[in-house]
Amino acid sequence: MNRCRNQTGGSTTTTATSATAEEPHGYLRRRNVVMATVGVVLLAALYSVHPGYYSARGSSVDVESVTGPATQRQDQPSGDLYSVVFDAGSTGSRMFVFHFKLKDDREGESVLLEREVFEAIEPGISSYAKTPSEAADSLAPLLQKAVSSVPVGQQNATLITLKATAGLRLLPKEKGDQIMAEVRDLMKSSPFLLPDPSKIMVMGGEEEGIFAWVTVNFLLDVLWDSDPDNTVATFDLGGGSMQVTFELSDNANLSDVQVRELYKLKLLQAYFLVFTYSYLGSGLKSGRLGIMGRGEGHFAGLSEQAEDDGNVLLSPCFPAEFNTTWRHGEHIFLVKGTSTSSSGLKLCKQAVDNFVHKGSFIKNKQLHQRELHLFSYYFDVARWAGLIPESATHKLMTPADFLQAAEHYCVKENMSEAYPFLCMDLLYIYSMLTEGFGLAPDRQCHVEQKILGREVSWSLGAALSTLSQRFTFSAVYL
Repeated sequence: MNRCRNQTGGSTTTTATSATAEEPHGYLRRRNVVMATVGVVLLAALYSVHPGYYSARGSSVDVESVTGPATQRQDQPSGDLYSVVFDAGSTGSRMFVFHFKLKDDREGESVLLEREVFEAIEPGISSYAKTPSEAADSLAPLLQKAVSSVPVGQQNATLITLKATAGLRLLPKEKGDQIMAEVRDLMKSSPFLLPDPSKIMVMGGEEEGIFAWVTVNFLLDVLWDSDPDNTVATFDLGGGSMQVTFELSDNANLSDVQVRELYKLKLLQAYFLVFTYSYLGSGLKSGRLGIMGRGEGHFAGLSEQAEDDGNVLLSPCFPAEFNTTWRHGEHIFLVKGTSTSSSGLKLCKQAVDNFVHKGSFIKNKQLHQRELHLFSYYFDVARWAGLIPESATHKLMTPADFLQAAEHYCVKENMSEAYPFLCMDLLYIYSMLTEGFGLAPDRQCHVEQKILGREVSWSLGAALSTLSQRFTFSAVYL
């Protein structure tokens, strides 16, 4: 189905408004707009990252719309734009410097993603709930790397932003506020442009989902495809939460949407109706906690193990003689196994399924019909299990692949010393995808860390939003 808009050829770019009378239920249709030519400048070597799957295609955004207020960027040298984004996740912090290049051609001006700098550290800033100043100290090396990655003459015109995710959303508000106050002071001390320090903040789950969806579809160059059915769905498995996001096409049956929250998305000159939902407490680390009887986030009232049991967690996913300490956020737990069988697969899967069934994951045919892209801990767990080689950043997989790997690692003799939770993690991903989202065990999914050499995360979407005042979204309640 066409998007009802003109194209100038090549790749294209993005914006939105509120729903109008001719758009029932807030459904937004892309109108006739002339899009700027777009394309990501990538070296030939990057095109060979995923031979046979990713073609040499790219994405960009309309320069007139992304440069922001002239008063903020009047000193920005012509031809270059930079954006610094900090992703303060539940298990680690990541820093991105995005270098965009202005381009003039016969189709008009456009801005191209030319270079990306990436650094990461562990643990996440939520681990410093008792010592908030140390949270800021932990980010100092990342900030130093960002400063060294942007030319001195362009630093005061380079926007910086930091968004904290589920780790801080799970903390008591007072503790989270203390950490963010320290982090804001650090960001304000940098040479970068920070017009509103309050934007250094805890990000909502829906924002995280939308930014990640924009990133993936931007890099795949399907964000502005004339057929809305060609955009892909994204599954982002973090430590404390997971987000699923997909576009509803023109013929979408909105009654299929179980969670009645949709978002009107405005990206430069295009309009989208997007479903996104953040399952707080369903991230990989929070999922472990829930499977072992202690829920948090959406599962906080569903704990099966009493809090007065102290910091001891029992699980059939480990042999009876197994015990280890495990840090989650500001807590340190003692994990003990209860399985007396040579394989903990059956009882572990029961515990995992029991937790997943409490999650109210969406089962939607629009989602099932989309190409599916899984990243973050989906990729990490697959790599830990040896399903993805160290040299690869993408693989086409099925949920059944995770189950098959679990059948190996849940056997006592095969238990991974480096990743003792691997049996549980593999079963959790399999159960989430099949029991939770209703995918067939043989459903093919793209499990990836990078697309065309670029890290897959919400950060690129956030960088685009810092460059543009015409990147907005708002909830639609049906």
